[in-house]
Amino acid sequence: MKRIRLFLRLLALVLALFLLPALCAAETDADDPALAEGADIRVMSYNVMHPEWEHVPVQGRDEKVAAILMYYMPDVVALQEANVKWQKALIPYLVDTGAYGFACRVSNAPGLVYSTTCFMYNTRTLNLVEERVLDVEMRDSTRVFAVAVFETLADGKRFVVTNTHPAPREQAAKYERNIAYITALAAETAKQYAGLPLIMAGDFNTPEQADAYVTLMNEAGVRDAKYAASVLVRDYPTYFGYQVFPNTDNMDHCVDHLFVNDAAEVKLFNAVIGHDVQNASDHIPIYADISLN
Repeated sequence: MKRIRLFLRLLALVLALFLLPALCAAETDADDPALAEGADIRVMSYNVMHPEWEHVPVQGRDEKVAAILMYYMPDVVALQEANVKWQKALIPYLVDTGAYGFACRVSNAPGLVYSTTCFMYNTRTLNLVEERVLDVEMRDSTRVFAVAVFETLADGKRFVVTNTHPAPREQAAKYERNIAYITALAAETAKQYAGLPLIMAGDFNTPEQADAYVTLMNEAGVRDAKYAASVLVRDYPTYFGYQVFPNTDNMDHCVDHLFVNDAAEVKLFNAVIGHDVQNASDHIPIYADISLN
């Protein structure tokens, strides 16, 4: 009997040694979190799902979002639908630890209204040089065009990141108005910061098949980081529905984008599908590792 028990324990140990790494990889996503060789910064775009719009509380999801950010450690993450509840919930995990700070946090709406289309940036790698929030829709803290200029602490390189979130296509008139104005603001921003690396992030509610996607790139002089990347780790639709595992069934739902100008060289692009993303939001985060020319 003792020999049998010993054999079973040894068998269990061997199985654990072989199976545990595979289980961990399946649970946490096997992507290498290290910055791609030759890249200076990592920029992420992430719609974290507004709790009041979708009636799903932040509590519980905040831990998952914070874990994703701490795993991949983007230098800048452009957040969409991050209302005041989201921002306050992320402070203990990311701000109080000294890892991140906020930019473009307050909108132009009357009173102290937190912009849901804002940034968090890695305070250990970057300085915030400039920030402003431009209205896309009057008195709407979500439909904005946020602009932030950052400087790397390592070598003083400056770059610009924008973040935006137009109305969904189902609200046809508002969407058309928003996306037209965003395109104009994108072109103005590209002109204003000509010569600096420019990264435009956001939930554009616009698939790659749409004319508006091409028009924005042409007007602003940018290209999609996914297709400009030297290494494309994964290409997935970015919107898939809450508690639904990401799949490649409907590329029309690829509505979150990162665009770059010629001063930004994309070394790597990835869409995150591990780390329990389906229980964190109805979108998945995307990121690009970029060399600042």
